[in-house]
Amino acid sequence: KPVLVEVLTASGCNRCQKAKTLVKGVIAEFNEGDIQYREINVVEKIDYAVELGVLSTPAIALNGVLVFPALPSKSKLHQAIKQCLVSE
Repeated sequence: KPVLVEVLTASGCNRCQKAKTLVKGVIAEFNEGDIQYREINVVEKIDYAVELGVLSTPAIALNGVLVFPALPSKSKLHQAIKQCLVSE
């Protein structure tokens, strides 16, 4: 089953655009069917963001778990997604 990659953002967040670009670049390295991508505005989905434990944006969740509360390096994100695919 595909890995759900969620970028949690907020309007007016300067780094959030950078996070989206980073994530899209990393997931492009995987097979299309392996990844499900979703952008979430924390203001619109505040309950979900609180449930995940998001304290600031951008944040990245994998399969509904907050893995990166801040912007990770490209290699760390790639490794974490790969790990999720292997453990499925």
